[in-house]
Amino acid sequence: MSYHDHHFHPFGYAATLTGLEVYESRSIDDLRKRLADHAERTDGAVIAERLNDERLAEGRLPTAADLDEAVRDRPVLVYRYCGHIAVANTAALGLAGVSAGTPDPVGGSFDRGPDGAPTGVLRETAIDVVAARVADHVAPTLDSEIIEALSTLPKMGIDSVTAILSPGEPLWVGVEDEIGTLVRLAPDLPIAVDVLVATRDPQELTDAAHRLATAEGPVRFHGWKDFSDGSFGGHTAAMYEAYFDRPETTGTVRLDHARAIEMGFTSYKLGGIVAIHAIGDLANDMVLDVMEELIKRGVHPESTRIEHASIMTPAAIERMARLGVTASVQPAFIASEEDWLEKRLGPERMEMVYPFRSFLDAGIPMVGGSDAPVEHPDPRPAIQAAVERKGFNTEEALTREEAEALFSPPNR
Repeated sequence: MSYHDHHFHPFGYAATLTGLEVYESRSIDDLRKRLADHAERTDGAVIAERLNDERLAEGRLPTAADLDEAVRDRPVLVYRYCGHIAVANTAALGLAGVSAGTPDPVGGSFDRGPDGAPTGVLRETAIDVVAARVADHVAPTLDSEIIEALSTLPKMGIDSVTAILSPGEPLWVGVEDEIGTLVRLAPDLPIAVDVLVATRDPQELTDAAHRLATAEGPVRFHGWKDFSDGSFGGHTAAMYEAYFDRPETTGTVRLDHARAIEMGFTSYKLGGIVAIHAIGDLANDMVLDVMEELIKRGVHPESTRIEHASIMTPAAIERMARLGVTASVQPAFIASEEDWLEKRLGPERMEMVYPFRSFLDAGIPMVGGSDAPVEHPDPRPAIQAAVERKGFNTEEALTREEAEALFSPPNR
């Protein structure tokens, strides 16, 4: 069977294969050793991908002080595996000019100590503040390394992907010009690539669509991608009620309604879809507000899509079905979050999370992806997770045929 990954970050995935991947770190000491060993073998900034703090013996995210013990003389940036949290060492914070007097950016925050000084933990758009300055100190990924990484996908049965790319600052530190790089590599790509462009600038979106149209290979513009919130793991998914294990927060709202309407229309006029990331129940309702307005003003429902749609109220599911908005889901999240998600949400909300059966029964169109490098791109374990729903509400399980259909290739 030929699969299509409907939510994939190609350059982030390449970085996990060519750089430092720390998912298996079991303690902060272990993480420090991996960082120090990598620093001895490379020049420039040290970038680490896919930290899973839930596996660390200390049960917490590391801090700048922790990372300084591994590498002090150059920038270090460690991404949590969800991509919505990162940790910077003191050198990276200094390079970006982040101090106690630095205000939180819109849609993000710096964790701070009692004295107001940043601890090194960066949430949502605060990552961009530091990553933008660190990027100049990172050795560029070679074209051959990107092609080699993407060549692993056909071996998993994946012949095509919907790729999320940025025309400006990269979503992960690495490839500087993601659109231009993909266009340049198009003749040698081992897979077909539909591109969702992550930007909040209408002109950037238009320029990216035109650049993609020049690609001499299996590449095409597919639409626009935005973020309305963050992740469960980072406590930044926007929720109506506070997190079970952090009652002081309900997450982070990143959505600008007016800008989303403008960008959605721009994408639609360019022949693209409107795809917005929403994980928390509040975020999903906010995105449905955007989609409903776009549809009322002429955007076809088939061109609207919520990325993740992780937790929704019954009323939101009914509304989504009525509007005809597609749910782009990631079944692999079920397996990777099994050990810690209830700690975030509490038992009652666990009954509402990843409501795949409810989506299908309501008539909501569904597609599936990995969100690699957040999860491994192999669709087969993800399909199994959607069927078994180990540790989750089994009433929301899919049949194997239904789960495999999530990864069906689109009509090109």
